[in-house]
Amino acid sequence: MKKWLKEIRAPKLYRYLFYIMMRWTKGWGNNSPAFSSVLLISATFLFHCYFLMNLIGVIIGVNFSYLYFRGLNPLCGILPLILLGLISYILFYHNDKFLQIEKEFVDENEKQRKLGSVYLFLYLFISFSSIYIGGWFLTFHNPNYN
Repeated sequence: MKKWLKEIRAPKLYRYLFYIMMRWTKGWGNNSPAFSSVLLISATFLFHCYFLMNLIGVIIGVNFSYLYFRGLNPLCGILPLILLGLISYILFYHNDKFLQIEKEFVDENEKQRKLGSVYLFLYLFISFSSIYIGGWFLTFHNPNYN
């Protein structure tokens, strides 16, 4: 059972973004840049899920956020966070995968590093914007906004 945990890998784009996140957090004097990067990438995954949930709701005419948060059990609110954190942990941290990711991209030149930082900035900008856009989608089927 543990063999598949060792062999599972994130797509190369996410590995690269994770590598850049680690590089950024090392510059901040962080004690554990890999773990901080796992938390950050988990948050962006959560933002993407929120955006997709609301986008699908707009397309089919259902307010999933209302259905999800109405009468919410605290466990149901924490469960997606735990699940996305666990997935990120397995993909990027388990068995020191962050070291393998670092070795994979360590030979970057200065131009590639700058371009990678731009890619990460755009990724984070889009990820954080998806919260706002996902919230905006809620107004489409809400009678209070008509």
